[in-house]
Amino acid sequence: MFRKDGSQIPAEFSVNAVGSGAELTFHVFIRDLTKLSEVRASRSGTEATFEAVFDNAPIGIAVVGLDGTFHKVNQALCRITGYPEHELTQLTFQDLTYPDDLDTDLHEAARLLRGETTSYQMDKRYYAKDGHIIWIRLSGSMVRDTDGQPLTFIAHIEDISARKRDEHLLRRQATRDPLTGVFNRTRFDEELTRHLALARRHEYDDEAALFMIDLDGLKRVNDQVGHSAGDDYLKSVAETIRRRLRLSDIFARIGGDEFAVLLPHTSAPQAQKLARTLVEMVQTNSVGSISIGISMIGPSQLDGALERADKAMYLVKKKGGCGVQGP
Repeated sequence: MFRKDGSQIPAEFSVNAVGSGAELTFHVFIRDLTKLSEVRASRSGTEATFEAVFDNAPIGIAVVGLDGTFHKVNQALCRITGYPEHELTQLTFQDLTYPDDLDTDLHEAARLLRGETTSYQMDKRYYAKDGHIIWIRLSGSMVRDTDGQPLTFIAHIEDISARKRDEHLLRRQATRDPLTGVFNRTRFDEELTRHLALARRHEYDDEAALFMIDLDGLKRVNDQVGHSAGDDYLKSVAETIRRRLRLSDIFARIGGDEFAVLLPHTSAPQAQKLARTLVEMVQTNSVGSISIGISMIGPSQLDGALERADKAMYLVKKKGGCGVQGP
């Protein structure tokens, strides 16, 4: 339709025939659709805006089916995972999730599905397309229909790999000796306290051994050759000892020239054999030697293990060093 001024009017026509023959008339109903067109245009503009926001968001966004399939993904998520859109939408979030993190994610998603929560957040790991591990921060929510039935999950995914690396570095700096790379006194005390607490709580019959190790002649090396050579001596001894220990053993530098080792599940004969081996290896591979004091930790020997090992170590020092004493 056209207005008098020539402008167009969107309209809907409905024609009904009434009567017949000479009495036949037509009733024409005209509905002005201007407002409806404006609403449609507005909706179209809103949808275009949403698509632009979705596609250009700085974090990953995904519309995820109830079975975990990625229905719609944005470019940020493709960059994070390394998958192009057409490949990612053939996968589920279960396919990407690191196995150790999957149960927690599925549990939270199930709570969301049942309506027990409106959203959840968690740090988890994804496998990128090339196989490397990505740390992400996931925020999950749900879209429901007018009857409250679940339709899709909405996932916001932020790459936090750099933050996790920084956190790991800070933790390492807080618990490691910067020169030798082994644990520091703080971490050793924590591990020893934890071991003793578990032993008391569960009344273990198993034994553990504790070494106190002193470097013989570090002051002489520092005075005669220089502190740089002394540092090399410390690092060499630490590496020699570390190579002979198990992953379950706790090895720390607890003073300038002192190290300590906590050896779980170790008998007295095993501890003595290892200590003698360490003394021989250090004497062979470095410019100095070590003195080792041993104490045992068992059901009747939970207290004073560090002090007992320290006293045993000083008995070796009094005899000239380069030996083993105890338990």
